[in-house]
Amino acid sequence: MRTSLTNLGLLLLILTQMLSGYSFTMKVDNTKPMLGEKIHLITHFAYENLEEYDTEEPAYENFKIALVEENETKENNHTWLLTQHYTLIPKRAGTFTLHPLKAHIEFIPLAYQNKYNKNHYLQKQDIFTHPLTLQVRPLPQGIQVTGDYTLEASIDKNQSTQGSPVQFTVALVGEGNIENLNFLSLHIPHTTIYETSTSPHSKTFNILANQNYTIPPIMLKYFNQKSKTVMLTSTDSYAIAIHGSTSYPYVLWVMLFFLLASASYGLLVLHTLRYIDKRRMFTKGLKACKNKETLLKKVAPYIGKDRGLTRLIYRLEGCEDGVFRRVRKEIVYHFKNV
Repeated sequence: MRTSLTNLGLLLLILTQMLSGYSFTMKVDNTKPMLGEKIHLITHFAYENLEEYDTEEPAYENFKIALVEENETKENNHTWLLTQHYTLIPKRAGTFTLHPLKAHIEFIPLAYQNKYNKNHYLQKQDIFTHPLTLQVRPLPQGIQVTGDYTLEASIDKNQSTQGSPVQFTVALVGEGNIENLNFLSLHIPHTTIYETSTSPHSKTFNILANQNYTIPPIMLKYFNQKSKTVMLTSTDSYAIAIHGSTSYPYVLWVMLFFLLASASYGLLVLHTLRYIDKRRMFTKGLKACKNKETLLKKVAPYIGKDRGLTRLIYRLEGCEDGVFRRVRKEIVYHFKNV
């Protein structure tokens, strides 16, 4: 009974939005995905006679989310439709509720549209989509990885001397729910191992030893969504022969080299994060611009630096008030994706 009343309330909310000249809805193509299975979420925001609006982007803790496409089209003489297409990949199994998304709108009622001081009658309101419930099914055999992968490995040499490292590199090729190789480690008796991540899906192990050793195979089990089967990928094993000896200071130089390499990588990551945060604050400032003069001051320095952006800035300079919001949104979207 409670579920029926809830559904009736949501239906009345949607009908009220549509009769008021706006609506905000979202839907998914699969409500019972498996762990790691990609699903599609689409939002529709229909509106007419709005002075301003801002739609919330989805952010759900247990899902990896990416914006695939965004389009704003005119459906008829009065109605505009903003469509946003996202992909969601579940990180955990269980039942999850996607909370409603919010759209903030500002409008002047039709009865006051032609008044001289119509801005005095500006109204602000928040509207919401309905929530969605997803049942994420676990993978078989307790597996946590899904996708289509191949492990590739290589060594720089199969013979070395004491104190001279052997480089063993492992790369994960394919697509799925693995974001990095942090889970991958290597343990070989009677060796000293230093590891570095050359990219999210590649890791290099530098192995020092005083005697012969074998690099064991590295294996990964995963669930393939296409074949609906559990798959196994693994690397080869490598026998390493160690000859003679080298001086102790050489080992210190090797350790110092890898410490410096790790520090340089850390500084690069920090610089990248600062750049991303600076760009996010800049696009937020662009969204806050209420007229084209303010927006032009912010984006004019970028004329000539990017052909597509330059065209948008010239469009902004000559646009009418009625299409300012659409041009501003295209500029914000451009800065987010360059």
